[in-house]
Amino acid sequence: MNSGIFTFAVIPIIVLAVFISVQLLRQKIYKPEYEGAVQKPGKWERAILFVIICVNIISILGTIRGILIQETEMMLVFGVMTLFFSLIILVLKRAYNTSYQENKEYFVLHTHNKEYKVFYENITDWRPSYNEISVLDSSRSDGKYIRVNLKIFNPEILLRKMADMAFEEKFPTEDGEDPYKKAETIYYIANYGYKYLVEDYLEVLEDR
Repeated sequence: MNSGIFTFAVIPIIVLAVFISVQLLRQKIYKPEYEGAVQKPGKWERAILFVIICVNIISILGTIRGILIQETEMMLVFGVMTLFFSLIILVLKRAYNTSYQENKEYFVLHTHNKEYKVFYENITDWRPSYNEISVLDSSRSDGKYIRVNLKIFNPEILLRKMADMAFEEKFPTEDGEDPYKKAETIYYIANYGYKYLVEDYLEVLEDR
């Protein structure tokens, strides 16, 4: 097999394998850190960032070596890896600059140097997002959905409130089979590892 083809084929596979392994481990062992009632990204998230930074340093060194020995293939492969991991680092640093706090009346989310205080009674809709639930606060004039991460944080009160509101028929839609997002809300919460919060509603849905 041509060494160039082998290199370009194997490296993406390795990167993908590392990414999948990290995600699987993250789902099983991740817990946020608590400072009083405030939740922040935990040690696992910082460990992921540290590992990626180390891999990126290796990629940078490989790129430099490829330039010095005038090895075009090495320079391209490690150059692409450097760009890829640099972008991931920027995204993760921005994502981890966040905190979450909740009580029975509202939640407070700090993200991207902004603070969102959302009273549950003002939530009029929600949308699914990757590892997140996006909620619409009717008291805000911008009409933008506020995204709460379901992996970095444990928004148990929020999710239970969302389940209750769905069954109180506060999320009307044009879906004839699920006109108030009851099934969509409950199954979404359950599928993200919070089944214990909505077991009563799951029984109701299954008895239909």
